[in-house]
Amino acid sequence: MLSKKTNQNKKKKTKLLIVDDSSNNREAINYWLSEENYEILHAANGISALKTCEAFIPDIILLDYNLPDIDGIEVCQKIRANKTLPFIPIIMMSSYAPEANIIALEQGVDEFIEMPIQPAELKSRIKATLRLKEAISESVELCKENKKFQELDKIKSNFISKTSHELKTPLQAILGYTDILSGGLQGELNHPQKLMTKQIHDAGEQLLNLINQLLDFDSVEKNRDQPLCEILNVEEIFNYLSQVTTSIAMKKKINLKFILEDKNIQIETDRNIIQKILLNIISNSIKFSNENTKVLISAKDHQVLFVEFKIQDEGIGISKSNISYIFDKFWQVDDSITRCYGGLGIGLALAKKLIILLGGQIFVESKPNKGSIFKVLLPKEFKSTDLITINHLEKVV
Repeated sequence: MLSKKTNQNKKKKTKLLIVDDSSNNREAINYWLSEENYEILHAANGISALKTCEAFIPDIILLDYNLPDIDGIEVCQKIRANKTLPFIPIIMMSSYAPEANIIALEQGVDEFIEMPIQPAELKSRIKATLRLKEAISESVELCKENKKFQELDKIKSNFISKTSHELKTPLQAILGYTDILSGGLQGELNHPQKLMTKQIHDAGEQLLNLINQLLDFDSVEKNRDQPLCEILNVEEIFNYLSQVTTSIAMKKKINLKFILEDKNIQIETDRNIIQKILLNIISNSIKFSNENTKVLISAKDHQVLFVEFKIQDEGIGISKSNISYIFDKFWQVDDSITRCYGGLGIGLALAKKLIILLGGQIFVESKPNKGSIFKVLLPKEFKSTDLITINHLEKVV
């Protein structure tokens, strides 16, 4: 109990500066606030007030409108113009209302009290103004922290971009040499050598895919990718995706099935971008699926509005608390170095950014150990400034 009382007594007092040429007014205010947790500072004129502000930096100022040297308005202007001072809330006191309060508020005063002052009103206005100061201080600190994080994020992105570019060139050379060795252009390899060369090539391809993901993400974040749209047949897109993903799925004995729910589905979009979107989501579903399960990829034509792509798996699923994070870059359920699943945690983040770039939206339904369903809605006709609206989604989601 003693320690708590000691801590309360040691609580930092709020510095309050009273600026008034009347000693009676200053003493009266000092008396009214004596029971409050204030450290009272006094100034009898404007010049003294400015010097006190620089020397002691008060938390709040009670400022008389009429002063013998420079008036309260000029004092307020000089305080606001002093860039070395933090934000100090100012309550102006005057009997010349309402004309004086309008001028004062326009010149940077935060509150105005008409004299003669009522003690209860004074206490309430001081507390309300201090709450304003606290809110502004918190906002300023948040802005500073946010700016710091943005700068760090920019440094990290630039580092990743430059490193990825530097890694890509020698890696492509390594993959080229493995192709030469595998093809027997430097002499026939025996069986163990062929296996080792294949392992090097597969690991290199995996690393190259990660590097390409990083470069794609960096390109999207810096707005380098602008859609080059054309009329595409969804069946052609599915044929490409099937060729690319079937071998990956077969390694895990996953049954990959592409389904067109409507005939001759066409969409005006960017071929490269839509392939990246679906490839990232399908690869994610394969990665988090167990052996001997299936992944279904379907497309449905919703009249003239949009095409719905659905990727459904029987994988480990996502908990409700984690769904809001899965599209954050570098986020992973398990980010330890001993995690079971590889990757950088940017596949879904990249997919969402590309979907938004095409004017679409993505939705997720998932339960732990029950699999996940990703729905991608893309407009049938690309319009650079339009996103799919809620009205468009009512029939689907």
